[in-house]
Amino acid sequence: MEPPAPNPTRKLAIENDRLRLRIEALERLAAESREAEEARRESEERSLRGTEERRRHEADVLGRVTSEINASLNLDTVLERVAEGARELCGSDVVGVALRESGSDAMVFRYWAGVHGINNASLRVGEGTGLAAQVLETRRAARTMRYASDQRIGRDYAEVAEQETIVTLMAVPVLLGSHVEGIIYVGNRTARAFTDGDETSVQRLADHAGLAIQNARQFRGHVRRQEELAVLYEVTRVVTGPLDDAAVVQALHPLLGRLVDARHLLALGWNAQARTFDLLWASGPSWSPGEAGLEVRVVEREKAIRTTDYLATCAEEGREPSAYARGLRYALAVPMLAGGRVVGTLSLWSGERPYSRADEELITAVGALLGLRLSRSGGR
Repeated sequence: MEPPAPNPTRKLAIENDRLRLRIEALERLAAESREAEEARRESEERSLRGTEERRRHEADVLGRVTSEINASLNLDTVLERVAEGARELCGSDVVGVALRESGSDAMVFRYWAGVHGINNASLRVGEGTGLAAQVLETRRAARTMRYASDQRIGRDYAEVAEQETIVTLMAVPVLLGSHVEGIIYVGNRTARAFTDGDETSVQRLADHAGLAIQNARQFRGHVRRQEELAVLYEVTRVVTGPLDDAAVVQALHPLLGRLVDARHLLALGWNAQARTFDLLWASGPSWSPGEAGLEVRVVEREKAIRTTDYLATCAEEGREPSAYARGLRYALAVPMLAGGRVVGTLSLWSGERPYSRADEELITAVGALLGLRLSRSGGR
């Protein structure tokens, strides 16, 4: 018996079903491709809009801040505008600006915002560890995602970050030529990382800030020199006046306070024969006879000692720290010279800011005037 002939209608239906399934699959694939392309295009458009918005925002901030800092010769105002501009550019929680200390690679903070317990001048960076050391070496920005646990960070700095709950940090150099004259810091209290865009924006701000900071510092230096001349004129009048030695130093105290932190001042006379000090005048009551720390080394060397770590310097010099300076980190001690010999010492301490080279030169000049006064008043 012959097999039944194939049903052409059924065969055609099967082929139609197969073709329909293929067409539906192709249509789904085409739809998915269109959706993917639309999503990609929308993503690119959002990215372009975001980039354009960021550029406009950056241009607005840079234009405004640059105009403000170029119009001011007040260093504090310039630093505040620069810092707040950096915070606005990258949306950071905290911001700070450190400037190079004269004659040193160390950076001293001159402005902080968004922090609670950081004393500007008491925190120095750039001395061997931390992001500042890296910035000074490379002259490029440095970032960290976990500041407190970053192996590049010294323990002292990490403890400050923990106290302030700073998690991520970026340090951007302020360049003058090839030299790093300052560092702008921005930090976050969460693990929100700083991006390449943040770094680029803050670096552009730093580039604008360099010249403005230099101009403001030069103007401040000019103002200070004028004030120094005025103070030295008044000092000369007091030293050559009719007051006794103790009263002379007491009268100098407020004059020096116009330029330096003179709240903790100690003037000692030196008896070369007995090799002992005696008190001329002190701004506080805690000095006792026979007590002298670095003053002994000042007498021996006939030159000033300026330190940013009083206790460490005393230890290096083999001297007991003066109880008069308890809790004060920064110190400056100069000799009172007359006729090539030391007749006394003048010492200052501060817990808030280090003494600069300009401070040392000023106090050395005052010490020389006091030395002449003491030698003429007799007994030294």
